Amino acid sequence: MNFEAHNQTEHQAQQTSNEQNQQAKNNPVLEFILNVTDAGKYIWQHYMEWIIDVSWGKLFLACLLTLIIGGILSIHTLANWLVIGSLLLKCFIGKEDQVQATSPQTQPVNDVSEKVKPDEVHQEN
Repeated sequence: MNFEAHNQTEHQAQQTSNEQNQQAKNNPVLEFILNVTDAGKYIWQHYMEWIIDVSWGKLFLACLLTLIIGGILSIHTLANWLVIGSLLLKCFIGKEDQVQATSPQTQPVNDVSEKVKPDEVHQEN
């Protein structure tokens, strides 16, 4: 997703959020629910970005720590689903992101394939 499309969707989300917040001012329960959903969307977006950007080693370490902490706190089921979901996201979203990064459409047209070192320029003259 390019920067302009991301800004456009973010702007549309803010407009929708602003309209909903105006309607929710009279209803505190609706305002609370809208705040919780906005926080959930924010957390989900940053979680997905982190999954895409983090290396496999750090992801496995985070999964191991999640399973250990989940065992200590007796929330095994939640920890298991979080680990499985993170690994599946990394498998499917990571590949899509890598394909987009290596596609020729994303590389600039004026890209020079061979860079000349300053020492080589002086030697040629």
